[in-house]
Amino acid sequence: MIRSRPILALISLAVSTAAGAQPLSRAEAVAAALSANPDVHKSLAEMGRLEGLITEARADALPDLTLSGSWSRYRDPALLNSSSFDAFPPELRESLKPIPANLYEGIAQLRQTLFSFKLGAAIRAARLGRSFGEEELRRVRQIVALSAVRAYNQHLLSLEQVRVAESSVRQKQNHLEMARNRRAAGVATDLDVLRSQVDLENARTQLMRLKGQTDLARGRLNAMMLRPIETPVVPSDSLEYLALEMSVEQAVQQAWSNRPEAKAIALAESIRDELIRVARADARPSLELTGVYGYSVRQPENFLESDFSKWSASVTLKVPLFDGYRTAGRVAQARAERDKLTQDRLALENQIRLDARDAVDVLNVARSIYEAAELNVAQAWKALDMTQASYNHGAATLLDVLDAQAALTLAESNRIEALHAHANARAVLRFVMAQDPLDPPPATRPEAEDRS
Repeated sequence: MIRSRPILALISLAVSTAAGAQPLSRAEAVAAALSANPDVHKSLAEMGRLEGLITEARADALPDLTLSGSWSRYRDPALLNSSSFDAFPPELRESLKPIPANLYEGIAQLRQTLFSFKLGAAIRAARLGRSFGEEELRRVRQIVALSAVRAYNQHLLSLEQVRVAESSVRQKQNHLEMARNRRAAGVATDLDVLRSQVDLENARTQLMRLKGQTDLARGRLNAMMLRPIETPVVPSDSLEYLALEMSVEQAVQQAWSNRPEAKAIALAESIRDELIRVARADARPSLELTGVYGYSVRQPENFLESDFSKWSASVTLKVPLFDGYRTAGRVAQARAERDKLTQDRLALENQIRLDARDAVDVLNVARSIYEAAELNVAQAWKALDMTQASYNHGAATLLDVLDAQAALTLAESNRIEALHAHANARAVLRFVMAQDPLDPPPATRPEAEDRS
């Protein structure tokens, strides 16, 4: 039976009370990272750009209405240059001499595309682009969430390693006192005391190193949340074993069905299909309506007088006959981009299968290591108890006790690292299957074996 050890939550509560820091759970760390991460904000900004592309594409289907006004002063001698002007009577020619004049115009112009092969394809491509952006945002959020979970777990690991090292230091301090008492009683030598002192100093050095690693892990977790790296962090969650069974086939199926990369590349292929249609439309007929209405007057007060109104309406059919193979070249480029995506999709399928298999294998190995580590801890505690009792009765040497203590410290460290590895393996497997890297809440968790 493994002995009860201090619970990390209790230690966290004590530290929180002393330092004034607020407890932080995994879910809170992930939420803070997602709300502050620059990559997430850039993806959100990209969504705004894609919405703008949709608006731009729709504009070609809507009327284009412009209002313009102008003033000009001119003198036009065109009549004087007429070939028959000299045949006019002299008095008429004199009266027809041009004089400068003002001209005021106010015009409203309407342009409307009535039919175009390009219009529908462009709108569909823009809408698919928005869906592509949503999948990219989901991919970035999952990456950030996984990184936050790993940083949180690393901080937990460093705290647990410090706890084990502190327990080892206390054991070695007690053993040094015992060695000194035995030397005073004449049943131990100075060498025994010196060995205990050396062992204690080595343990203190190791503790110092682990505390430095804890500060670094805390800084990395704060950096994930875009907080000052020296901000106190008191984890309210702990490293724990949660059973998770998953076959490679199930992982691959869920990964390919749910991964944002898989959905994004399918959307990208559809976008390229629409862009091929857009490129091909340049060689196809289009129909456009143009309407103009306004006033052209020499005196401003004549505006809105029907005698001075001007208008026109036209319907233009454009049928491209030959453009020097420009459109054919654009279509060829669009098809080449589409073919490249097909190869990217094949490569992604293989990569997803590889990621899923690797994640399942890592999880299985982590579970096996953890189960072995549990047995090693139980064995190390039993061995230390027996060795300590033998030493107290003179049946074991100081070296035997030191070896048993070192074996226990190593076993507990291995157990903590195994818990850390299994927690990360669970998060990675969920990430590979496009699920939340966080463990599910207790109400929905599968029953895990109690190993405490």
